[in-house]
Amino acid sequence: MKRTAFIVVAVSLTLLFLANAFYAFAMEKPKGFPKRAIEVVIRSGPGSGSEMFGRAIMEDVGKTFGVPVKFTFKPGAGGAIATAYFMDQPADGHTLEEASPSMVINVATGRAKYKLDDFIWVFRGAHDISALHTRVDSPFQTLKDIQDYCKKNPQVRLTVAGADPMTFDHLWIEVLNKRANICLKFVPFPKSSLRRASFQAGHTTFESDELIDMEGLYKAGISKPLVIGYTKRVRKYPDVQCTGELGVENYLGRWRGFVLEKGTPEPIVKYWEWAFKKSFGTQRMKDYLEKELGHERTVPMGRDEYTKEVMADLATFTEIAKDLGWIK
Repeated sequence: MKRTAFIVVAVSLTLLFLANAFYAFAMEKPKGFPKRAIEVVIRSGPGSGSEMFGRAIMEDVGKTFGVPVKFTFKPGAGGAIATAYFMDQPADGHTLEEASPSMVINVATGRAKYKLDDFIWVFRGAHDISALHTRVDSPFQTLKDIQDYCKKNPQVRLTVAGADPMTFDHLWIEVLNKRANICLKFVPFPKSSLRRASFQAGHTTFESDELIDMEGLYKAGISKPLVIGYTKRVRKYPDVQCTGELGVENYLGRWRGFVLEKGTPEPIVKYWEWAFKKSFGTQRMKDYLEKELGHERTVPMGRDEYTKEVMADLATFTEIAKDLGWIK
């Protein structure tokens, strides 16, 4: 019996080793690729979260490809400037765009000149967790508190400080409004410092932001997450309810990934997908996810799964945009 168990374990470990070896070494570079440096188009300015994500995963990719990786920053117009520049480049696999939900929102709201199938959604490597935050001295400490108040005061709207209008923050709150049957009014602020000040001073009742971005206020005893947009409770906030347990289907979070232009040769697309998966397993990427995002959501997605996720987001954003009269 012991001998049989030993053989099973030994065989399993051998197969695991061989699988890892195959994963690490089996993919060969497409012939003649790459011919030059890789260019990554960033939809925001230097020092942004998008750049930090890009550098975390691209360092190992550059080593795999054996060529330099350069970053081109094209902020403004909700990412439209970056996408226009990206689509002007040859579809040869040497240029990628760092992708975010704003690309999907622009299509859902009719502001984009492109379609989502103009891109190859090659890899998703980060997915933040959204939350609605309340002050510790607020009368609203649970989602039920808000629901009860909204039911008793149908003409009143409770204010939520967030980023620019018609952006992810706004859509996340409107989805929460609809699916939790509550009465939040999104109040946009052009800078995070302004919305944080408004929330702390009580000029707005709540704030919409990722968990990691509000940790300072939580540790200072000023605020706490009221409800977290996730399928289960998160480790750092075990006492805070999540939308999943409350029966509210809103798990939206800002994600970051990469797209290639439609028409990129298939062998190059496959090689990119493999290179991203390889880079995602490095210690550098693990440290980034833990330190910068406080991550615990399972995030890596290859092309097929990522594409399905993007299309699901498009359906949700389009539904809300119609409800709000942004589109017909």
